[in-house]
Amino acid sequence: MAPRFRWLFFPDPNRDFPHRWTDWWRLSAVLAVVLLLAGGLVFHRPLQRAVTCGWFDGSAWSAADECVGLSDGSYDFGLDRFSAVLHVVEQQNAAAADKCDPQGTPVTVGVLLTLTDRNAGGRALHELEGMAAGQRHANDTGCLHPMRLLVANIGAYGPAGEAVEVARELADDPAVVAVAGLGLSQQRSAEVADLLAAAKVPMVSDLITAEGFDQTGSRDDQPDFSACDPAITYPRGVGKDYFYRVAYRNAVQIERLAAALPGRPDFLMVPTGGSDPYPCTALPLMQRRFGGKITEVKFDADEASTVPLTAQRVCGTAKDVEVLYIARGGDLARFLFSLDEALVGGRCAAGSVTVVSTSDGLRVRSPEDNAMLEDLRLRALRSPSFADGRIRLVSTLVSGADRFRGDNPGFRDLETAFAGAGFDATHLDDGWAVNGYDSVTTISAALRTLPSAKPVQRSQVNTAISGFSSSGQAVAGAGGPITFDNSGNRADAGPPVVRVCPLPAPNGDQPARTPSVVVRPDTPPIC
Repeated sequence: MAPRFRWLFFPDPNRDFPHRWTDWWRLSAVLAVVLLLAGGLVFHRPLQRAVTCGWFDGSAWSAADECVGLSDGSYDFGLDRFSAVLHVVEQQNAAAADKCDPQGTPVTVGVLLTLTDRNAGGRALHELEGMAAGQRHANDTGCLHPMRLLVANIGAYGPAGEAVEVARELADDPAVVAVAGLGLSQQRSAEVADLLAAAKVPMVSDLITAEGFDQTGSRDDQPDFSACDPAITYPRGVGKDYFYRVAYRNAVQIERLAAALPGRPDFLMVPTGGSDPYPCTALPLMQRRFGGKITEVKFDADEASTVPLTAQRVCGTAKDVEVLYIARGGDLARFLFSLDEALVGGRCAAGSVTVVSTSDGLRVRSPEDNAMLEDLRLRALRSPSFADGRIRLVSTLVSGADRFRGDNPGFRDLETAFAGAGFDATHLDDGWAVNGYDSVTTISAALRTLPSAKPVQRSQVNTAISGFSSSGQAVAGAGGPITFDNSGNRADAGPPVVRVCPLPAPNGDQPARTPSVVVRPDTPPIC
């Protein structure tokens, strides 16, 4: 049996030479299978990238059933709603040098963001549009270094660590001189910041507001991280020497809310668990600033049915009620709508309910990419109780401004660039486009301080950004002048507090914009 089995793979030596090629086919097939298996083990990741998402480009790959990685604008990660803005980025990359100094050396700026995380929602599109508008303005008249954007999508924050892997791709690209964005206030964002800092890449974050997410762990705010997960790293700071943020941190926002709304709130609405740095770092600050021992009303952010139950709890108080809302904005519209149903149905003892939120509350000012959430948003902002003022929403402007107001001439530049790129002006209302624009504009302002005819080094950009530390050296941001303190935080008096007004009915094909009015102490904000 053994000799017969052997000749299944090798030519029979008793047969006359030369052997026919068909005598070798079995052996060849076995060798091919062995080589394929070995190659699959050795080149698993390159092969995966070659056949998923980027299609042999290698810059994008599949992770957790979505496409992550890098794009110069020519690839949309399989997300149709981002195709238009990425096409604009592709065009602007190609035309980057058209208005710049002919001797100017080109630079690449990475914009790192999540396009799909549920805590971003439809605002992720606005953020990227703001960054594209920032590039458009940067490459306009007076440009010294043509700026090209490299879009880095980390996908939804997941346990596999793809955010860190995408950031590593940026860090390993020698053309990348700085990074804007960095996604949301998440533990993964802290890991990303530390990785980029190790590669000496300066970062300008546009949206991260949680305590701990600066170079010193927000130590000047005396934060309390006891409500957060025990395995977090951000209490000791992130991105040492290389991290800056244009968004106002939670402590500053809460201080501004307390100044605009003196008095003791009745309830503090907060999600259960400590995995989300945004609410877990804001909760103790809220309690401390407003006098402590405020009744906490908790809900499960992973279970939508628990949100209306919190409305029932609030409605059990027979007086005008004030609720501090420390949660993600994706649940706010449901809460407001549930309050309206209770008030209109006669099931709410409260005369009125004022909901006071930090920056994520402004999510209700922008269209959602989820049809169910968009329906809730529209119902809440056009509800009878919201229209007549029995329900009021008050929030801080994380960007510093939602319109031109005289002391922020940079907002006119944003509007011009936004319109020139063909973007919808309603996407400016929630602040994410403003912050995206300001993060790129901060890097652009640093580049304008560097000689045009010499290659740009990451260290030079970082030194220039750290120099924006006084009013005479401020960046002309759309949200107002931008300066940084020694921790990398935005250093000024803080953002305005606004009341979000009812959403008007559509006017033909024109999308409705959600207006706001500034809240001042002892002056009722009238919509």
